[in-house]
Amino acid sequence: MTEPQVTPAPTDNETQLHDSYRISNPLEIGGVLRHLATRGDFMTVYFANGQRQLVTRLLKVEPQVRGFYFDWGGVEAENRALLANKRALFVGVPEGIQVHFPIGDVEEREFEGYPAFYASYPETLVRLQRRDYFRVKTPILDPYPCTVKFPDDTPMRLSVFDLSLGGVGLRTKADAAAEIPKGSMLMHVEIELRDYGTVQVDLEVCAIRTVPLAKDVEYHIGCRFIALSRTAESRLQKLITQLELNRKAFARG
Repeated sequence: MTEPQVTPAPTDNETQLHDSYRISNPLEIGGVLRHLATRGDFMTVYFANGQRQLVTRLLKVEPQVRGFYFDWGGVEAENRALLANKRALFVGVPEGIQVHFPIGDVEEREFEGYPAFYASYPETLVRLQRRDYFRVKTPILDPYPCTVKFPDDTPMRLSVFDLSLGGVGLRTKADAAAEIPKGSMLMHVEIELRDYGTVQVDLEVCAIRTVPLAKDVEYHIGCRFIALSRTAESRLQKLITQLELNRKAFARG
């Protein structure tokens, strides 16, 4: 059985950045909620000003009354605490798409003979499609390092030059990069994100190009993430958000 994982809540900066992805049409909101219930993905509910959390799944959506059932948690004290709160925040990443939405009062009800929670539709819901994630340039003077290990255990150090939740752009002057075939898989690649930790990812090589420099050449390698883990996605998302906010602040002067 899959162990439920806690999905980090969006920060204030992320919420500000995601305003353009906010939907408020009840029909659209209902469609997203029904999709979540059908898939049965784990979601994290934050409450008590983000100090408490509960992992749950959506069980059933009732479009006619704009409400939905979600699963009773495994810790009774947390269940009771959630019922006593007037506001909570759902956060999940189904199919690599971040979804988060606030809810108001939560009721205790019965669903198919078992205790469950019930809440009204949120007034708004944020849904970030993978194709809409930002591709950002990363620092040039102090780039994020990346380590690739080949089947013979030979390591290659590269630098990250751009990043999104869909993939990463890498660069290196190592001639061995020219021998990497397009379409090849680079497994267990480590990317060091400094304040955001180190993530291990699997990559598919999508493109390689040679960039002439004054005295030598540099190889630019475009890669796609394969089955990015929730932990890696969360860390990358926080870094991408911060880099984009830094860029906007710099542009404003």
